[in-house]
Amino acid sequence: MRGETKSGVLVVGHGSRRQEANDDVREAARKIAEWGGFPVVEAAFLEIEHPTIAEGFSRLVESGACKVTVHPYFLSPGRHTRGDLPREVSAVAQCFPHVTYQITEPLSAHPLVIEASIERIRETSNQGSGSPTSAAKSGMVYLVGAGPGDPGLLTLRARALLASCDLILYDYLVDLETLKFAAVKAERIYVGKVGGGRHTPQSEINRLLIDQARAGKRVVRLKGGDPFLFGRGAEEAEALYEAGVPFEVVPGISSALAVPAYAGIPLTHRNVSSSVAFLTGTNSVDNHDVSRTLANLSAAETIVILMGISNLRQITAELIACGRAPETRAAIIRWGTYETQQTITGSLQTIADEAESARMRPPGLIIIGEVVRLRERLKWFEKEWAESSEFQEAFAEVDERV
Repeated sequence: MRGETKSGVLVVGHGSRRQEANDDVREAARKIAEWGGFPVVEAAFLEIEHPTIAEGFSRLVESGACKVTVHPYFLSPGRHTRGDLPREVSAVAQCFPHVTYQITEPLSAHPLVIEASIERIRETSNQGSGSPTSAAKSGMVYLVGAGPGDPGLLTLRARALLASCDLILYDYLVDLETLKFAAVKAERIYVGKVGGGRHTPQSEINRLLIDQARAGKRVVRLKGGDPFLFGRGAEEAEALYEAGVPFEVVPGISSALAVPAYAGIPLTHRNVSSSVAFLTGTNSVDNHDVSRTLANLSAAETIVILMGISNLRQITAELIACGRAPETRAAIIRWGTYETQQTITGSLQTIADEAESARMRPPGLIIIGEVVRLRERLKWFEKEWAESSEFQEAFAEVDERV
């Protein structure tokens, strides 16, 4: 266009005796020209390799450039970008008084470079762990179990996917500390469900998964515990299958297994229990289904009930009606694996009153069986935090006196 000042870009690398390193700089210059839409781009080198800065600058001028932007391609900020490079560019520019120039800041400390470096480090670290931790793929949905709460119980595969995904849809029971494993650029959308409260409809979650995957996003659906154990993961997998969207299921440590362990309650013991039943205390179709399930599973020596605190009185009454002794030991654990974990124990006959007195509210886990008696000797986690709290309180009292 008439009157337009033609601009040129000089991409400057250090220069190496290894031809591959020099070719990398030339390829970067080519991509900068192609992706950036710049009309004239030349590669040049500080030393060893040709073209030199003077040669590259001259080529741009010969191509009609009246304004030159010099871009130091990963040169060190101290010696090169603020020392050698400005001196050489200034010297050659004096030969072309009609040409103006400017030098960009070095890339080394640019926030996007730091972010990309963090992402590469995480990817490489995860890939070196020996687990199948390849990065998330575009157009895929990953149904990922976030574990019972403590971020330290997240699987290596889950961490690798969080570090490489574009979008995370996460639940109410996912600890927000877990999201720190995600890339800075990853979008986060809360789609949690709380019993009796506001929640995102399952149909809306399914639609988001499908639409975002079809848009080429790498999508992680992060669910508390394990996605296929009372987590609606199967419903989401079915919706993805029907829509023709590829997906992968990444198991998580279920709260049904981890929370009792953190409360010092083994689900099986050679001398106490050799059978375990897992069930939910609510049902989306009919509460009578819960009663029928209890009747069918009441003979199991250990019963683990998720999402059952709201129906605790009904559950304990029905188990007693099914033949379980009223003296059978029972426990309720709230916010298992967190520092705020709270556990109460009693019997089938008393546990509902104990829960009401302690004001136990969801989320919580119910365990019924004689294995609960072992807690007095095996409760390692809450004892650990209690001792830590006592130490901190004692330290604070001494500090106040001082």
